[in-house]
Amino acid sequence: MNNEEKILQMLELMQSQIKENTEILKALEHKVDVVKAEQDNFTYHLAELSGDVKSIKSTVVKGEKAYDFLENLKKFPSLDK
Repeated sequence: MNNEEKILQMLELMQSQIKENTEILKALEHKVDVVKAEQDNFTYHLAELSGDVKSIKSTVVKGEKAYDFLENLKKFPSLDK
């Protein structure tokens, strides 16, 4: 095998390796896109849950205030006596 044939063989091997590396890179780029979409979805649902929790918290605070008001009313003597 002369030098020219060796060089051609090396170029073929390099071309094959470049093709394989390109396919791996494309697969990794796709995976990054999938993970990013999942992350965006989680972010959206987290924001939605956060809003729900804030709404529930507001309702619970109002309920607590109403309960405290009723408990304080019990402390006053009844007018029916």
